[in-house]
Amino acid sequence: MYELSILSLIALCLVSFIGVPHGSFDGAVAALLGYQSKKKFLAFIFWYTIISIAVVFFWIWFPLTALFLFLIMSIIHFGLCDWSFLKINQFKWVVTLTHGINIIFGIIFFHTSESFQIFTFLSNDSFIYFEQYLILIYFLFGILFLVYCYLSINLKKLRWGILEMVFILFIISQLDPLTGFAIYFCFIHTTKHVYAILQNTNKYLKNKKFVFATTAAFTIITWVGGCIAIIYLYNNFTFSESFIKTIFVGLAALTLPHMTLIDFFYRKKFN
Repeated sequence: MYELSILSLIALCLVSFIGVPHGSFDGAVAALLGYQSKKKFLAFIFWYTIISIAVVFFWIWFPLTALFLFLIMSIIHFGLCDWSFLKINQFKWVVTLTHGINIIFGIIFFHTSESFQIFTFLSNDSFIYFEQYLILIYFLFGILFLVYCYLSINLKKLRWGILEMVFILFIISQLDPLTGFAIYFCFIHTTKHVYAILQNTNKYLKNKKFVFATTAAFTIITWVGGCIAIIYLYNNFTFSESFIKTIFVGLAALTLPHMTLIDFFYRKKFN
């Protein structure tokens, strides 16, 4: 049975208090996209909440499918964030998939056993069967990485991307899977996202109090909801399993509306 170490526990706390709240800027993003009137903003909150709740129920009913979809969403979302940060209009999906697979399957590559134990918590099913198919993902990543390196010959910005991916692989190889993920999520992905959002909110939104108020409100709601979930789950699971389920199912519930808002609407206007 997988038990959280002190370092892993700290890592999940970092995800809770630094990583997860970066989605709290979605209120400011909605305002940037035109949802500034009270009626429009309430409609945004309503649909955001409905989607999040739907994800939680979908995960309860179809945990294995939900986990697979969450991994795919994470690859795309993390990759698109890195592609956007590099400010390259070309080769969108080569860059996106290379960066996204690098972090998700980099963790799985270096920590297969621990990763599958965590996946078992999240899916209520054994993941050992799927281990034999990992070679296909690694092969795909190898091809993408070679193409990425070839493209970097003429695109200097991609050389920074290569350095970043190698640095990430080094970090996650030296740490347990949860700590490695937390370092990336909190200090690389979140930093890039918040930096981009703050640039545009400072430039296009006059009401700075609105940005602070909505971000603070969404952050507090997320924290309170997480605490309630851990307490509820602890009645039926170990503390480690309860904490892991809360963090990652909560991430999934927030990722779908967050990803929809950022990757399908925000990037079209501000990328």
